[in-house]
Amino acid sequence: MKKNLMSVVAGLVLALAVVAPMMAQRQAGPMKVTVPFSFAVENNHFKSGDYTIERIANGRLRIRNEEGSVSMIFLAIPAQEAATPEKAHFVFNRYGNEYFLEKIWMPGQRGGWEVLKGKYELEIAKKKTTPVEAAMLVGR
Repeated sequence: MKKNLMSVVAGLVLALAVVAPMMAQRQAGPMKVTVPFSFAVENNHFKSGDYTIERIANGRLRIRNEEGSVSMIFLAIPAQEAATPEKAHFVFNRYGNEYFLEKIWMPGQRGGWEVLKGKYELEIAKKKTTPVEAAMLVGR
């Protein structure tokens, strides 16, 4: 009987550990950023400019420019950071002169999103193994 009770308690603790960060991520609203360079998300290319990124559901995020003329839904996986940023942070990998959105850290939370790499970034990464540098932008 004690083993069954301990198994149930352990399962509830594990479920809470998984669900709590996901619940926190749901509460984050749209994040805005000005990107001073052209960049790619998965296999889509974007010009420099002002963008809004928001969570839609089930690991899907939407990026759109301020005019609303460019929009894309992409997949990302939850990630954890040791620090809690006051503002949203956007991390880009740079290979040569090409930038790829890699991570998004949400304001006031230790959780964020790791953007899945697209085919084009994977091809470049195979040739150069690691990004030359990462660029971090702070959202507004």
